[in-house]
Amino acid sequence: MDGGTSSKRRVEAPREGHNVSMGMDALDCPVCFHPLRPPIYQCSVGHFICSSCRPKLGRNKCHLCSAETTFQRCLGMERLMESVKVPCSNAKYGCVEKLTYYQKDEHEKECPNAPCFCPESSCSFAGATDALLDHFSSQHKWPSTTIKYSEDVMFRLEPGLHFLRTKDRQIFLRNVVLEPVGHAISVVSIQPKPKNSKFMCNMSYGSSLTVYFQSSTYLRSSSLSDGLPKGYNLILPKDEIADDGKATFLTFSIDDPNPKVKAREPICLKPVHGV
Repeated sequence: MDGGTSSKRRVEAPREGHNVSMGMDALDCPVCFHPLRPPIYQCSVGHFICSSCRPKLGRNKCHLCSAETTFQRCLGMERLMESVKVPCSNAKYGCVEKLTYYQKDEHEKECPNAPCFCPESSCSFAGATDALLDHFSSQHKWPSTTIKYSEDVMFRLEPGLHFLRTKDRQIFLRNVVLEPVGHAISVVSIQPKPKNSKFMCNMSYGSSLTVYFQSSTYLRSSSLSDGLPKGYNLILPKDEIADDGKATFLTFSIDDPNPKVKAREPICLKPVHGV
């Protein structure tokens, strides 16, 4: 009777979490040093190896103990690897994902909460893009403008930073610098993970009556971790800009990277009677 009661209590008792520390390299393949993931194999002694490295071993010889062996699936280790959950490295920037250990690197390559950085050299702020834009306006008072894809926006040609945002939460940095040769303009897409940009930028400049030059180029992307990107998209020669640029306007637009193409309606041919 007492044994039955004791057993029942053990089953119904809530399981409490425990703080456990371990060397995470114990969960990595000792050959490629990547996290082990199912299927996982072990030699006859118990040394683990991932499925990608197992075919690379010659003569079925263990990579650690050199014993000739037949590698078998280790279901216990596979179950352990499925149960190990870790936080994303971007948790402090707002990511709440709990990830299987071997999926952590894949997630972080595309994590939307990966940080971007303030380009001001004396500022150490880092955060997700939404927080970054709030920081720009509240701490540095840099201007920002909400734009629509493929619609022209006109700015006066004034040196300094100007941030542009779209409704789908993309952020762009436009920088105008006064160089000895003229006004140098750069535009960059602010992305946590720099990659080949899908954004086409169109720029032209001139007075209210005349357009002098037009330029179209794919934008670079940057997290701004190294400050402002080097290089320019457009340089306006000094001898073409009168009155220090006060009477010159920069027309700017960014093409929609995913344009919605309206499907053509089918053509219905009506029979003509009496022909």
